[in-house]
Amino acid sequence: MLPDSWRFAHQIAVDLARQAGHLAWAGRSEILDVWFLRQAETMLGVNGVNQLISGERAAAERPQAETIEERALRFGTWSRAVVAAVLVELAEEPEVSNPHQALTHLLTGELRLARMAAGWTAGHGVAPLRHALRELPGYALVLLAASPNDTAERFMARDAFWAAVMKRS
Repeated sequence: MLPDSWRFAHQIAVDLARQAGHLAWAGRSEILDVWFLRQAETMLGVNGVNQLISGERAAAERPQAETIEERALRFGTWSRAVVAAVLVELAEEPEVSNPHQALTHLLTGELRLARMAAGWTAGHGVAPLRHALRELPGYALVLLAASPNDTAERFMARDAFWAAVMKRS
């Protein structure tokens, strides 16, 4: 279930697939990463992004407003659905051959794609994924939004986010 229009998500996926289709996976992940960062800023706002990174779960500012948890869930669900649709639009052979592709497959939350990424990771280890994630703060934000508190995935995503931010500044 998408938190917003599936037609809008499809159009975004088509646009992202057009931008990324001719690139290698490192370039594709950069395009998706920028989109994730923009979506986080739009859907969560600066304060929401800060709360997501810190793990702070502040209440809604107004009684009818969404809490950070609800907005983070919406952001994570929306981002994962769009990236899954991008992979469908690319219509490529479903195989994983590098860490950027593995991260993208994992990010979708789709079991079949996650299994392919896990198979690649079993042969190459977690280090290449960790290294790639440390260059992709938008991917880290999506993982943070999709991960429950106090999990290894959440701690890895938070560390990767800060490493990526420090590298870019």
